[in-house]
Amino acid sequence: MAAPAFGNGWNPQFGWDPRTSAGYGNPISGVGIGGAGDFMSRSFFSAVPGGAMFPGPNIHSGYHYSVPVFPGMNTRLQTPHPVVDYDAPALNLSNSTGGVGCEPGYNYFFPPEHTKLHIIKSSTAPWRLPEGASMSFGAYHVPVHTTLSDLMLGFGATNPIPQQNRVTEIIQGGNGKWYRGVTFSGEDLEQMAKTLRDLGWDRSRTGRTGEKPVVWLWITKD
Repeated sequence: MAAPAFGNGWNPQFGWDPRTSAGYGNPISGVGIGGAGDFMSRSFFSAVPGGAMFPGPNIHSGYHYSVPVFPGMNTRLQTPHPVVDYDAPALNLSNSTGGVGCEPGYNYFFPPEHTKLHIIKSSTAPWRLPEGASMSFGAYHVPVHTTLSDLMLGFGATNPIPQQNRVTEIIQGGNGKWYRGVTFSGEDLEQMAKTLRDLGWDRSRTGRTGEKPVVWLWITKD
């Protein structure tokens, strides 16, 4: 699968890409933004019905930022840069311009039900790690109607050999010990068509006291 296209469309932080002015820095990573004459020196106001303007709340490093409107306008609000992770394409909303994030004037319609997934980042199978070993993971809210196929695609399990793409549920054993649960392989088309809800990975997996634990997964492609 090709990496998402960045740099030629519109994104919430910089507007139309690419930016060539040194003041805008890197349009993908957000490094080096600001500079004399750019939006770091401007005031941020919040527009309200009737055209009145009031000071806005978003202050960063002592500077204020301008209200975002539409491409072509000289000022816009600086927002956190979109998450860019080529190993997890689903963390980016790729819009019709080829940019990331919603286009100007658009909001995103979120599905009504999500589950909580903790995706383990480890080159070694978690159940083979020594007890108490440190392990990185990412925490995500994921729509329960997402299929296993889309989940693997969204987290970068895109090996052209289907059986190499796997999703394994990991079970916490306490005291830093992990156990292997069920594994789903990309070659099993029937399983790949199942949704997270079908597998019991639904909105009940809150992780709150007295409720079901969140879902821990290890997703691999080799």
